[in-house]
Amino acid sequence: MNNPLGTKLYYSISEVAELTDLQPYTLRAWEKEFPSLRPRRARGKNRAYRERDIGIILLIKKLLYEERYTTQGVKKKLRNEPELLRQIGSQIALLLDREYRTKEIEKQPVSDKIEEPKGGGGGSNTEFKAVVEEVKSELKAILQLL
Repeated sequence: MNNPLGTKLYYSISEVAELTDLQPYTLRAWEKEFPSLRPRRARGKNRAYRERDIGIILLIKKLLYEERYTTQGVKKKLRNEPELLRQIGSQIALLLDREYRTKEIEKQPVSDKIEEPKGGGGGSNTEFKAVVEEVKSELKAILQLL
């Protein structure tokens, strides 16, 4: 079994919170809100998230925070487009990679981030063009998810 997360079969809520950059209370609320997100319960009350659950969480996060859907809109989209949930297993590596790169960019000090060149300064903007190309490829990958 190819597991992009690692060798574990189940993850605790704190591990999932760290992986997805969400708070545990958000994960618990989403569990109540979205019927497709149902982690197993291990040892009584402890939640045990599988790779698929983490993929669903990342998809919901993308729809809510990046694509600006409402919770009702996300529920409707997941209900009307079941192929989104069926593709989760094959897309989790891409979703996790995007999540990791976003975290790494946010960790960089502001002075290290590349900004668009101002005006006709005549300086080399090779780095900026490379970043634009990377963003284009990420957007293409996102479109393939949808």
